[in-house]
Amino acid sequence: MSERREWLGLGAVLAATFMTQVDGFVVNVASPSIQRDLDAGFDQIQFVGAAYVIAFGALMVTGARLGDRLGHRTVFLWGVAGFTVTSLLCGIAPDADLLIVARFLQGATAAFMAPQVLAIIRATMQDPDRLARAISVYGVVIGLGVISGIAGGGLIVEADILGLGWRPALLVNVPVGIAILALGGILPRTVPKAPHRLDLAGAALTIVAAPALLVPLVFGPGGPAWLWLGVPIALVVAVVLVNQQRRLHREGGEPLFPPRVVTAPGMRLSLLTVLALFATNSGLFLVFTYYLQTGLRFTPLTAALMFVPLGIGFSLGSAASRRVGRLFPAPTPAVGCGLLAAVLLASAAVVQAPESAQAPMLVAVVTLAGFGQGLVVSPLVAGILGRVRPAEAGAASGMATTVTQFGLALGVAVAGVWYRTVLGATPGDPGVPFADHATAFAATALLLAASATCAGLVSVRLHHLPKPTAAAAEPEGAAAPTPVATSTARRTG
Repeated sequence: MSERREWLGLGAVLAATFMTQVDGFVVNVASPSIQRDLDAGFDQIQFVGAAYVIAFGALMVTGARLGDRLGHRTVFLWGVAGFTVTSLLCGIAPDADLLIVARFLQGATAAFMAPQVLAIIRATMQDPDRLARAISVYGVVIGLGVISGIAGGGLIVEADILGLGWRPALLVNVPVGIAILALGGILPRTVPKAPHRLDLAGAALTIVAAPALLVPLVFGPGGPAWLWLGVPIALVVAVVLVNQQRRLHREGGEPLFPPRVVTAPGMRLSLLTVLALFATNSGLFLVFTYYLQTGLRFTPLTAALMFVPLGIGFSLGSAASRRVGRLFPAPTPAVGCGLLAAVLLASAAVVQAPESAQAPMLVAVVTLAGFGQGLVVSPLVAGILGRVRPAEAGAASGMATTVTQFGLALGVAVAGVWYRTVLGATPGDPGVPFADHATAFAATALLLAASATCAGLVSVRLHHLPKPTAAAAEPEGAAAPTPVATSTARRTG
């Protein structure tokens, strides 16, 4: 495949990454408009946001393993087609219940599309240097997706395009999805030489365990108490899943969670870093939104625009991660986590300043926070992919993305509880003094700084582990998928 076609194919899969990032945030911004337009209850609006996350997290590993078995390009294009159709259904939903169903299906199709992206990037970019650059661009796109989801969604709703209110924020995926499908033929086709049957039992257990744990985390203490029954259910199912995976491996089958991936040197520490980092990020997003709207009393649109510097900082950090890695003796993820922790500590001081002076300082804070986050993600992703053989890149990607979803949900739950506990009230309640909002934000920033520090310490430990060798990444006799450059004709893997 020529370099030009490589980068064109990269653009297609990164457009899919962009869409999944946007849709993870855009509904939160559009929620008030959706609630008014569809005459929905608050519990329904909660499910509109949660349905996508729950389906995405529950099916991610299954989607990744399907890619390993059937070909990453095939499953990716199926996922893109499904995501495009379900985005259309979301955009034309006549009531809240149908919107919830459409959002669940949208998250499910995203779970088949998203884990193929990194596997396709690895198959497309054969040169190590171009692969590293491509993963840096991947990080930039994530940052742009955050900007577009939070700020762009707010602008679209505010613009009320053709009087459609919130609907264009979801309908915009339709032309993007069609464009990706049109470019699908240039993506490399990976052909597993010895495919196994999909581990349906493992998939079923995962589909039970993941939502049982995600649902209470997503809704947090504000949701019904009975939702927390899902936690012990998830733990029981997880024990059954572990035993089932071990038994299947002993019997010569192919588990949903391949032992070679789970036990690869440094993989567990890498996933722990992912969990701590994204818990920190989502906690920051939540309390920053709370503080801007209920403490500083910014409008929702102004609050959304305050996230633009964070996304820009994230994109710049991702683009600069390789250069930073050459400047500092410490591992780049540790540098990024250290910067993020320092910025969070500084933010605790910033909110003690006079109310009128805080906005520009908070812009600087979130820009640097985003830069620190961007320094972590690209090298962390590259490290995860480098610890497994190419045939298992999809499984590793699926596991990392699943852990990301759990980290996001965990951060929202823990930071939300702590913020409200220190505040002594529900954010938005009238009569809460501004000083109490500042204290609650500062206390939560300290908690998140501790989380970022833990992520940095784990990444330092990870850096001192032996580097994976070619032999370890590609065991003797292993059947790796073969990248096959195809014509522009519409062929599937």
